[in-house]
Amino acid sequence: MSGLTRWAPQMSTADIARQLTRWLEDDEASWVADRVPGGGDRIIEQAVDEYVGFTPSQASNATDAVSVMRIVLLQQIDVAWWADSPAFADDTAVNTSLDLLDMKPMHSTGQVRFSFGIGSDHLLRRARDYAVQRLLPDHEPRGPGLTCRLARPELIAVLNEMADRFALAAPPRTPPLWVNSLVRSVVHQQRLRTLGFTALLPSSHCQGWAADVEMAWYERFGARDVLREVLLQYADSGVLNVIDEGRAWHVCLAPHAVPRYSMFGLPIGTRAQSAGLS
Repeated sequence: MSGLTRWAPQMSTADIARQLTRWLEDDEASWVADRVPGGGDRIIEQAVDEYVGFTPSQASNATDAVSVMRIVLLQQIDVAWWADSPAFADDTAVNTSLDLLDMKPMHSTGQVRFSFGIGSDHLLRRARDYAVQRLLPDHEPRGPGLTCRLARPELIAVLNEMADRFALAAPPRTPPLWVNSLVRSVVHQQRLRTLGFTALLPSSHCQGWAADVEMAWYERFGARDVLREVLLQYADSGVLNVIDEGRAWHVCLAPHAVPRYSMFGLPIGTRAQSAGLS
């Protein structure tokens, strides 16, 4: 896939499909194709459809048609890993899940060591966020914030570890790791797609196993390369699937790594306890 940028723009969609078919015959790629719903045919169809249908948008992480096709192909690793994990169909399924923890009280007690913003439809809150991002750009990155403040404990654990490693290696006065996105419902993923975001389905975000980590903002602190190295170390070790999506990088926790991060234990204040079900 390293030559995608070079050869894809010169080819017809039929030739791209044939090239992808050959690529999927590679041992590593065929492992993925054999495990995703719909197999290699669905991968090729989705990749070509996204390539042909790409429309430039300020909301999109993809900068051009080739980059969106690359994201589609790399995210198939997530899909293969979590093919048997049910997705959260709608926002009610997310908000009532006992597998997710509320990060807001955990953040205030130091149990969540990365930063995040919470999106809001309220005019005053949106005006506040706009003013902060425009007038105090060092305070927080631009973006709408998380759609909800819930996450799987294992993903919180790996993001905490990542935040600690980044804090140790980054230049002085670099802000903590900032997470742009975590769990999303299928309905919300579809909503993002209509708004021009690079929101693919199936998606490990909709199963609660993925996060988007801010990258571009750390350029102003001289810390972008440091964060890049931290993320690539997780990719090299097989703990995370890591995808460079431009302004933010996508990370997905590998199933074999879940027990390691489950060893961190459930923090005080699980969803079951907060719902009075313990």
